[in-house]
Amino acid sequence: MSAQRQKVAIIGGGVGAVTAAYAITQLPDWQDRYEITLYQMGWRLGGKGASGRNKDKGERIEEHGLHIWAGFYDNAFRLMRDCYETLISEKLREPDAPLATLEEAFHGLNYFFLAEDIPTPDGPASLHPWRIDFEPNDDKPGSGDVIPSPYALFTMLLDRIRQLLERPGAVAAAPHQLPDRFHTGFAARGLSTQAATPVHALQDMARSLPADARDHTCADQAELAALAAHAQDWHESLLAQLEQGDESRRLHYLISLSLAFFRGTIAEGCFYEGFDAIDDWEISDWLLHYGAAHDAVYSAVFRGCYDYVFGYPGGVTDHRSVGAGTAIRGLLRLAFCYKGSLFFKMQAGMGDTIFAPYYQVLRKRGVKFEFFNAATKLRLDANRTGIDAIDMVRQARVRGEYLPLRDVAGLPCWPSEPLWEQIEDFPDKDFECEKNPPRGQSYQLRRGHDFDQVILGASLGSMPYLADELCQTSPRWRAMLDKVQTVATHAAQFWLDKTPQELGWNALVARHNPGPQTDLQTVITSFSEPLDTWADMSDLLVRETWPTPGPSAIAYFCSPCHDADVDAGSMVERSRAWANQDLTRMWPGASKNGGFDAGILHDIENGDDDARFNAQYFRENFFGSERYVLSVPGSVQYRLEPDGSGFENLYLAGDWTRCAINAGCVEAATISGLMAARGLTGDDIRIVGEGDLAPDSGPGDDARLASPYAQTAPWPLTPFYGTGAIDGFFSFHAIDAEALQAVLPDGMYLLPQGLTPAGTHPVALLANQQIGVRLSALPRLLGYRNYYEAIIAINWVGIEGQPGIFSYLPNLYLNSRAPQLAGVWMYGFNKRMGQLQMGQSSYEVAAPDGTAIWSGRYQQPGFARPLMQSPECAAVEALCQQVVVSEGAFGGWRYSAFDFNLTSARVAPVSAQIDIADPALARLPQGRMQARPLAMHDAASFATRSHGLPGAFRIWTNWTLSNPFDSRRLAVLEAKRAGQP
Repeated sequence: MSAQRQKVAIIGGGVGAVTAAYAITQLPDWQDRYEITLYQMGWRLGGKGASGRNKDKGERIEEHGLHIWAGFYDNAFRLMRDCYETLISEKLREPDAPLATLEEAFHGLNYFFLAEDIPTPDGPASLHPWRIDFEPNDDKPGSGDVIPSPYALFTMLLDRIRQLLERPGAVAAAPHQLPDRFHTGFAARGLSTQAATPVHALQDMARSLPADARDHTCADQAELAALAAHAQDWHESLLAQLEQGDESRRLHYLISLSLAFFRGTIAEGCFYEGFDAIDDWEISDWLLHYGAAHDAVYSAVFRGCYDYVFGYPGGVTDHRSVGAGTAIRGLLRLAFCYKGSLFFKMQAGMGDTIFAPYYQVLRKRGVKFEFFNAATKLRLDANRTGIDAIDMVRQARVRGEYLPLRDVAGLPCWPSEPLWEQIEDFPDKDFECEKNPPRGQSYQLRRGHDFDQVILGASLGSMPYLADELCQTSPRWRAMLDKVQTVATHAAQFWLDKTPQELGWNALVARHNPGPQTDLQTVITSFSEPLDTWADMSDLLVRETWPTPGPSAIAYFCSPCHDADVDAGSMVERSRAWANQDLTRMWPGASKNGGFDAGILHDIENGDDDARFNAQYFRENFFGSERYVLSVPGSVQYRLEPDGSGFENLYLAGDWTRCAINAGCVEAATISGLMAARGLTGDDIRIVGEGDLAPDSGPGDDARLASPYAQTAPWPLTPFYGTGAIDGFFSFHAIDAEALQAVLPDGMYLLPQGLTPAGTHPVALLANQQIGVRLSALPRLLGYRNYYEAIIAINWVGIEGQPGIFSYLPNLYLNSRAPQLAGVWMYGFNKRMGQLQMGQSSYEVAAPDGTAIWSGRYQQPGFARPLMQSPECAAVEALCQQVVVSEGAFGGWRYSAFDFNLTSARVAPVSAQIDIADPALARLPQGRMQARPLAMHDAASFATRSHGLPGAFRIWTNWTLSNPFDSRRLAVLEAKRAGQP
């Protein structure tokens, strides 16, 4: 039996690696199937979460940084609960011992703070702490099952904003009357068009729709989008009525950010595709694009989102960068998926609370631990398909089995340095730093002898040296290391002889927040660099063993760190300068002689002020696995799946993998470890929240998979359709809605939509040269001569009695008779002859007699590149891929589908200036219309606006046009896509 067991080598001892080991050992037959050995650099588990006890300084807890668990960590809490229960059942801990249960080890925290700096007329900015509370609930941490869908989270946020608006004095008491364009849709659902605010109306609409967004019609989505845009317009008008002050300013920020989220998630299809659909966007750019106010996006409340995930590449805090999908997912799960409390604070060090229990249980189950064994390189086999060997360094010789824990006040803990009496022959005492290669005895682990399977649990910062051969072989590995970034961090811990309340913190909070402010357990972020986050960790004093009199309080600080600071002097010096300048603003009572009074710091030696400051704990994390993994835009697709390394016997575990959350946190690493264990064993290991959508939430019927485009028509229509290529200018404009309604034929009407301001409607203009136009079955030689064609399209049009969203073309001017006649008689298009001219940056449209109709001027600021590189490509697709409706030459509606092949199209952003000279012939109001350039991902910035039309561009692409006899099929497909039979 034992000969058949597979040997599993786990490299690293962070959350992902330990979780993978724990998940495997939860399987009832694991010992018959596997032999697990974990190889760990240095003397302790934990990775970035490792902590130690300093026996010379009151057994104080010394962490890599600040660690607080979120209440939505369903998988991490579930495993941790199982681990604590196993400690008792296996008699590894007595029921009355310290931290015997999960509830004793974790205490809930239901609020946090943001550090608002408010400008003052005559002096420096004033610090206004902003307390944000979340109601606790009765759910048990770790009891989660199915994560709410994006649409469910959307409705939860709507409810939260409604509650804020219903606070006394938040908005005017008079009810809000929705514009006429909403009356038909609301009446059909039995809803009133009068509501306290447009947000209430939006919530009424959302509640009236099916809980499963797959059952929404296209019209439902259009109306939601229009309501969200209307709410933004209302909010802008509301701002002028708000009184100045902390509460009104904060309400404005939250409403502005939420309304932009509402618009963006609807427009980008997040209800159906999940949040990864928008992860190519940077979250601030995405919110600005969908109408969030600049001051809201750059407020403390949103800066706190970046501070929470160290979202500053290079550690430069004026370069914020987090993928929109990752950010939105994390924020919504944090706010609406917590069990018990929003946050949980560990009641000892992370090493004591997490990794000591895991170690004890895993060792009891039979997992072997090889401490002081550092992996330096993974070696591939001759076929370069699997791991054949692992280069190792034995950093120290161990006297027997190394037993790493030490008892501190009845609690097994990791020491802050090795237990020297258990080791010998160590050439270097710095066992953990990855700045230089580890020193010691080199050896190799061999496949078939020492391991069969490998779980790589080291962090991303270690991959450049560990996975060098993998990167040489695999483009996916090379891309991951290129695209997925890390950042250095640093931290400081202060032990104080005065409490924050004695230093004036509670009084400062009370001045800027309602209600009494006593017994605060502060966690505050968005503060000043270089240490922007502070947590009051005084509850840990009972776990330390200071001589009497001990300290009265503990404060942890952390922040991202500039990479340049690695050679820029002492962390102690930087922290001292920061304390003198900024910390005294939070703790007014710590001010002395214009600086920070170091005399309030606790020092076991009772030294002078300099000695007291130096006696605190400071840490910098610059190298290897200590670096924090970032979630920059466009990087999610380059992350490797835990069970998709590309090598046959290699599995990955860590928050740097593609693991649903895709951000640096305990829950992401836990999910990754579970996925690695599942991939290795093939067992159905439970994972909560692995995706945004339930497994069956993909396309559910043939109608969603069917395509309206020409190539998918049934035989005998399949080979016969129009095709060609274009070189032209696309621009999109908001036009007076009443003027457009007057242009539409009877039975056709404008649908609600959220792309343009109230009272306007989107129109697309395509001024182009048609190239090689012909019937698909014919060679290009037998097609039309190249000609110019100017197309005006009214988007988001409805038809009485025909479900769906369509485009209507009030006119198409061209200078070639044959395609003009074919378009009129075969498709019912409003094609007219004209005089057209196209230049490199201009387009002219005139009637046959030379009467000017409209003209365009286009300026191209950038280079051409694929449309799919634009963050606005989804908006372009939504406008350009609508089924076109026209009046047939012999009556009735005709339906046709253009496919502009946008996934392969190349575009160059342009600014567009359109002058309408003859409104009767153009079918548009007279005057000048302008459009900004299409945004591209590498653009430094793009215009912030309150509505979501995409920018203008020049396009080069091939196109197809459906067979004219395919009209009926297109109508049926559009009805099914709209959710109608």
